[in-house]
Amino acid sequence: MSAKIFILYTGGTIGMAPSNPSDPKSALEPKAWEQLAQYMPSIQSGGYFTKKGITCSYHSFKTPIDSSQITPEHWIQIAEEIEANYDDFDGFIIIHGTDTMAYTASVLSFIFQNLGKPVVLTGSQLPISHSRTDAINNFSNAIHIAAAGVFGLPVIAEVMICFHDRLLRGNRSSKASTNDFDGFESPNYHPLGRLGEHIYLNQNLIMAPASDQKPFGLTKKLNTNVLDISIFPGLKPCTLRRLLDDKEVEGVILRCFGAGNAPMNKKFLDVLSEASSKGTLILNISQCVKGKVNMHKYKVGKKLLEAGVIGGSDMTKEAALTKMMWVLANVKKAKRVQSLCTDLRGELSY
Repeated sequence: MSAKIFILYTGGTIGMAPSNPSDPKSALEPKAWEQLAQYMPSIQSGGYFTKKGITCSYHSFKTPIDSSQITPEHWIQIAEEIEANYDDFDGFIIIHGTDTMAYTASVLSFIFQNLGKPVVLTGSQLPISHSRTDAINNFSNAIHIAAAGVFGLPVIAEVMICFHDRLLRGNRSSKASTNDFDGFESPNYHPLGRLGEHIYLNQNLIMAPASDQKPFGLTKKLNTNVLDISIFPGLKPCTLRRLLDDKEVEGVILRCFGAGNAPMNKKFLDVLSEASSKGTLILNISQCVKGKVNMHKYKVGKKLLEAGVIGGSDMTKEAALTKMMWVLANVKKAKRVQSLCTDLRGELSY
């Protein structure tokens, strides 16, 4: 069996090198694909993967970027690259910086409609040129998932993150560490797979691929008129009001305490109620890494419900934010609340 893989290089630490070649301690900056590819002999002609029948094609951002510079426009660019090459390839790998990888993986899961092939994001904590880099292992594992059939593995038609021997659902992932090789967590959903000496995929957790009768496509409009607000002791209702009174704000991710709790004083609740009554969508997620929002558990949660706040269950901050952008742009007003509460791409559970 053979496979054709499309690799999109956006930038990130994996392809970085000192900005001043004569000064190894100078600031790192993204380099061109050609400099990165020379450290990957396994994908070159006569390399291990080519001998296995895997053909790789490559495309790079014109200017590779640090992922902290990613924008919704870049997300659309990535999605369109996948769409343009979808029919010609069996799987896709997106090489991406770690800072915003979980945001990109999450938003792509909503943008892609009827996905029937694997889309794997990967990168590294150390540049590929570093003597202790984690890049080679991460990239090799990503190829095994993107070209699953060659290795006798089931094809996973999802947007995923493959990092440090674990395969995670993209919209269940968050960056957890800046310096550990195990840089990502999937706090409320088990890994889809583990890639140790043997590759184990948990098929009970994997979403079914789209029907062959439904064509792949994009719903790529995003509404960025959103805010991400973290509640803290001492947050003044007048401060919150100034944020929510902005006429351009259409959606708010409200990161509350514990199971979705927040101050219960009348002024605070009035601010939320007024914003909600004007049509602003307010989605409640927990500040806790693990667990879920349960707005029926405590009195304060019920007060938030009465104020029009929507429960976000166990969504990550990345999934909640990008889902809000997607829902605001693609779902009719009457169905937006229902869509935010509904599991669309495996991003939440109750």
